[in-house]
Amino acid sequence: MSYEVNQIIETLKQLLKEKGFRQADVGAVLNLGEARVKQMFGKNDFHINRLVVVCNELLDMELADLVQITQDRQKYIEQLTEKQEKQLISDERLLVVSVSVMNNWTATEIVEKYEITDAECHRHLVTLEKLKLISRRANGRIKLLIDRNFQWIPNGPLEQFFRQHVQSDFLDASFNSPGEVRLFRTGMLTSKSAEELTRRIDKVVNDFMLLNREDAQLELQHRVGYSFLVAMRPWLMPSFTKLLRKDSVSEP
Repeated sequence: MSYEVNQIIETLKQLLKEKGFRQADVGAVLNLGEARVKQMFGKNDFHINRLVVVCNELLDMELADLVQITQDRQKYIEQLTEKQEKQLISDERLLVVSVSVMNNWTATEIVEKYEITDAECHRHLVTLEKLKLISRRANGRIKLLIDRNFQWIPNGPLEQFFRQHVQSDFLDASFNSPGEVRLFRTGMLTSKSAEELTRRIDKVVNDFMLLNREDAQLELQHRVGYSFLVAMRPWLMPSFTKLLRKDSVSEP
């Protein structure tokens, strides 16, 4: 299963409650006493065979349906607060750990790759957990609580950091090496065409994030860090703008 057992059982509890079933009903289909059922729910200690029985007999669904519902109900943070964004960029090493975790790195891989000690990595992971961006598991696994495609606050700390420290460095390259692409085109579009192109760009961005999620399951040595920048806006080079007539109604 791709989701934590605890989350699946919590969803099971919610569905049973929504449909009016009690612990006694669960005990009846499992041939168990109510005290034992209460204990299982309390400890989230359900054998997979029992989950299947409860799903089939009481909820009229397959276990796969329960997993899917769990997935659908899972809520991820889609935008940080200004305080969270400020804290992420306040410490370079915290930012490195944050980006690495977003790319499904383990703490061990972070320490092996960067000049960050175990203690530093642990401290930064604790910070991310306090910010409610991750949840650390007893087995060392790290669960993201934030959508990998989360939105920046418009003109917020992350966007300002990007403009000041990332954007120029990212674009300062020939983009002629394998795996590198830089395309710049200029033209004139109607608002309708611009909206259509924006929809197509959104699809490309979604495809990038989908591939990123799929590849995140692979071991680190099989993955390479890529950055993806897409930008479009009504724009004219400053040297052109200063030559425009004040009464000009269109731009070249």
